[in-house]
Amino acid sequence: MNTTRLALTVALACVLSAPAADAATKRKTAAKKKRPAATKKVPAAVPEDTFTPPEDAVPRSDAPVAPKAATQVPVTPAAPQKMADVPAQIVRAAPSNAVAIFGVARQSAATDSAAKLEDTLNRKLTGAGDIQFVDLATAFPPPEPQGNPRGDALFDEGRAAYDNLDPDTAAVKFKAAAEAYVQRPGDLRPEKLGETYLFQGASQLLNGDVAGAKAAFTNALLAEPSLRPDAALFGQDVQRVFSEAQGELNAAPQGSLVVNSQPQGARVLVRGREVGTTPLSGAKLAPGHYPVQVVLPGYAPFATYAEVKPSAPTELKTKLAPAPGLSALRDAAAKAGTEAAFDADGTPPEVGAIGERLNARYVVLAATFQDKKGRLHGEVQAWDLRTKNRLRGVEVDFGKRDGKGSADAAADQLHTFLAGAALPRNAKEEKEPMLSSDSVLRKPWFWAAAAGVAAVTAGVVYVATTDRGQGFNPVNGLPGGISF
Repeated sequence: MNTTRLALTVALACVLSAPAADAATKRKTAAKKKRPAATKKVPAAVPEDTFTPPEDAVPRSDAPVAPKAATQVPVTPAAPQKMADVPAQIVRAAPSNAVAIFGVARQSAATDSAAKLEDTLNRKLTGAGDIQFVDLATAFPPPEPQGNPRGDALFDEGRAAYDNLDPDTAAVKFKAAAEAYVQRPGDLRPEKLGETYLFQGASQLLNGDVAGAKAAFTNALLAEPSLRPDAALFGQDVQRVFSEAQGELNAAPQGSLVVNSQPQGARVLVRGREVGTTPLSGAKLAPGHYPVQVVLPGYAPFATYAEVKPSAPTELKTKLAPAPGLSALRDAAAKAGTEAAFDADGTPPEVGAIGERLNARYVVLAATFQDKKGRLHGEVQAWDLRTKNRLRGVEVDFGKRDGKGSADAAADQLHTFLAGAALPRNAKEEKEPMLSSDSVLRKPWFWAAAAGVAAVTAGVVYVATTDRGQGFNPVNGLPGGISF
C-alpha cells in the first residue's frame, strides 16, 4: 500500500514538473534565436547618420536599456542635401566684375551702326586698361577638331604603295590625300599635310619627275617650315632636290597677308599658328598657298586657303557669324534694347539672364535707330546687377566724331559708371566741354535703381548657368521666353 502511494506520488510529481521544464526550455531556445538578429549588419543602403543597432542588443537585466547608437550619433545642424535640392544661388559661382557689351539695332537700317558703336565702346574701354570683360572663350568653348578620315585613309594607302615600291600608285594616292586635307582647312594638321607633300614628291622623284617633286617639296615647306626628310627613309636624291626647293623658296621675295574681320579682335592663325589679331596690317610670308583661320570666341570660325603673291599684299575680309549660343544672347539683348524696355523703370529680365549666362556684373546695351528724317542715333544704357544701379540717358549722335554726343563721349560716361573715373583724353578733346566723373555724379538722372531683377530672373538663373553647352535651352516663366 505504501509502495503504491509512493509510486503514485512520484508519477504525479513528474507530470506536474513537465510543463515548467518545457517552458524553461522554450525560453532558452527563444533567447538563443534572438541573438543573431541583434548582431545582423545594417544594409549598405542605410545612411550612416541614421539609427544603427547596438552591438549588444540583449539586455543583461530586465530593465529597459536605450540603444547605444542613439546616444552616439552626433547631432548635426541639418541633414546633407542632394544636389537637386540645393538652390541655384548656392552652387552658382560668385558673379565677377566683368562687363558684357551688346550693340542692338532697333531697325535693320541701323545694323551696321550698332556693330560700329559696340566696337567703339569695346575699343575705348579696352584701352583704359581697368575694365574686365566677360570671357567668351570660357562661355563658348571652340568646337573640337573633327579630323579628316578620308585624307588619312588616302595617306595610308599611298604609304603602303610607296613601301611596296609602287611609286605610280603612291604619287596618285598622296596627291589625293593632300587635296582632301586642303579642302578642309579648319580641320587641317599642318605637319600631316607637309608629310603628305613630302611623300608625294619622293614618289614623283622615283618616277623621274624632278619638277613635280620640287613643287611638292615646296608645298611641304609652306605647310610646315620645320619639315625635313628623314635620312633613314629617303635617299640622297630626295635630300638634294628638297634642299634646292628650300633654297629657292627662301630666295623668293616675300608677300604679306592683310586680314580684317567684323567684329574685330579675332585671332588670325596661319598653318595653325597665331600671327596676330584683326585688323592684321600685314604678316610677311613666302609666296604660296596658306591655310588661314580667323577665330573669335562666340563666333563660328572662318577658314580658307589664301594665296600670298611675291612682293604684294593679299587682303582677306570676313564677317564672322555668331555661334548659336551667342545668337541667343543677342536675341535677348534685342528684346531688352527696345525703346519700351529702355524707358521702363525695372531691369528687363533678359538683362539679368545675360548677366547670369556670362557671369557678368555689368550688362551694357548700345541701341541704334533711325529717326523720321533718316538720321542715325544711338542710346546707351548699363545695369549693375550687383548693386541694382543703372546708367541711362547716354545719347549718341553719329554725325559727331568727337565732343559731346559722340561715341567717344558715350564711352567716357560709360567708363565713369563702370570704374568711377573718366577716360583719359587727348589735348584736342580737352578743349571741348567734357562730361567728367564729377559732372556725371552730379546728375542723378543718370542713375536709377533697377530693383526686382532677382525676383524676375530667379527662374532664369538656374537654367541659364547649368547648361553652358551649345544649342538652345528654353527658359520658362519669362514674358515671351528666353533661350540660350
